[in-house]
Amino acid sequence: MNVLIVDDDPTFRMMLRDVMASDEWDVFQAEDGAEAMEKVKAVTMDFLISDVYMPIMDGIKLHKAVREMSGYERKPFLFVSGYDDEHTRNCVKDPRVDGFFQKGRPLNELREWVSYLTVPGKRTMPPSIK
Repeated sequence: MNVLIVDDDPTFRMMLRDVMASDEWDVFQAEDGAEAMEKVKAVTMDFLISDVYMPIMDGIKLHKAVREMSGYERKPFLFVSGYDDEHTRNCVKDPRVDGFFQKGRPLNELREWVSYLTVPGKRTMPPSIK
């Protein structure tokens, strides 16, 4: 299965790549929403993980654009951000956003989010939202 990781921080992107690849995902990467849109048009993604704040095209605009594409209306979309303030939380309140993972939390919680959003019948809520 294909996952697209979108983040302008190359270190965090590589860290997520390693986590997802170790769980046998085919990992694609983009450093902003504009590059992500090109990847989504070229390869069908099964799951998207995106930073909220990025240059050129931020994660909020990316999410909106992806949700308008045929076949992506219900694809799991997880936001990540180093910010966990009221403004960021309000930005990701769209009911079509599947989740929010704060950078700096343990990566096993990211794995729980991925499982929660992608494994049919496995609906154990990640600790960050209980």
